[in-house]
Order: sequence, then C-alpha cells, then structure tokens
Amino acid sequence: MRRTLIILIFMLVLGCAEKYEKLNTNFKSFGFGEIPDSSFWNQPKVKFDTSNYIIQPKHLQKYYDHPGELGYIAEGKDYGFESLSIFMAMTLPKGGPPLHTHDIDELHVVYDGTVEYIINKKQFTAKGPYIVKIPAGAVHAFVNRGGTPINVLGILSENIASYKEFGPNPMLEN
Repeated sequence: MRRTLIILIFMLVLGCAEKYEKLNTNFKSFGFGEIPDSSFWNQPKVKFDTSNYIIQPKHLQKYYDHPGELGYIAEGKDYGFESLSIFMAMTLPKGGPPLHTHDIDELHVVYDGTVEYIINKKQFTAKGPYIVKIPAGAVHAFVNRGGTPINVLGILSENIASYKEFGPNPMLEN
C-alpha cells in the first residue's frame, strides 16, 4: 500500500513538472523567459523601419497582465498603418486581462480554446474557432477556461490603441 502511494505521488509530481515544463516551453517560444510575477508594459527593443514588411517581436511593445496574459502590441502609427492596430497574446489557463475599455472597435480571433467573456456586463463563453466583436467603449475582459494556453489575435480599428483600465478581472479566481 505504502509503495503504491509513493508511486502515485511520484507520478503526480512528474506529471505536474511535465505540464509546467510544457508551459515554460510555450513562454520561451513566445519570447518570455519565464512567467512574470507582476504586470508590465515595455517599449519595443528596436524601432521598426516602415519600409520593411515583417514586424518581429523585437519591434513590438511587450506586456504582461497578471495573472496569465503575455503579449505584444503593434500600434499602427508606429508601423505605417493608417487605421489598424494589432495585439498578439498568449493567455494561460485561468488567466486574462483586467477589466478595461478602448475608444475604438476591437475583434478577437481565437482558433482554438474555450474563453469566457464579459462585455458590458453580459457574460458568455466562446469555443474556438471564433471571432468576438467588442464595440468601441465596451467595458470587457476574458478568462481562458481551457487547460492549455490560448493565442488571441486582437484587431483594433485605429492606429492608436486607446486603453483604459477599470480594475481587476471579475471572472478571475482569487
């Protein structure tokens, strides 16, 4: 009995370590060395030359919203776009951004995963693949309800990505 219990505990620890290592691999491939302890927002490491066609992570604003959303933002004005801004995010299980709004329309494109949203106090769940429409001025947030990280592509309808935070994400578990 004791031997069986030890084997089960070992398998549990090994499984958790394997899952953690897989998450770390995802972070590293997304340009983050590890899971940050707190939120941050950094300017690009290298200024983008608008005569180029490829925008790499080093050209983008890098951010982390605690807990669990890593990402990059391309404000269109810095990349030669007249009416477009984009963000790429990797959101961890049970993670998501704070409650916030933009002065402009926004779309979320998710190919795979289960995400719970709140938009103007209306709560719903979407399962990928999907596109979610978020009207200008709508107070919103989301949480990854799946067991693996999801990738969210956010498209904003102007070349300046306005952002106003309203507080913590009400759907996150404390």
